[in-house]
Amino acid sequence: MTDVQNIEIERYHEKIVDDLRHIVEKYREIMSWDVPENDPVEADRLIFQAIHAALAEIDKD
Repeated sequence: MTDVQNIEIERYHEKIVDDLRHIVEKYREIMSWDVPENDPVEADRLIFQAIHAALAEIDKD
């Protein structure tokens, strides 16, 4: 990665974090609607696990 690319990705860091927070919140809300006895801690764990798996799949491609 070039220096320019490093600088550019650093500029996007907060936006990426914000986007990922919105994704987690989106699926947290969906799970609370669909699972009557939803455990928010377990829901977060499952959401993070799904995100990690999805990132690994994308990285592999």
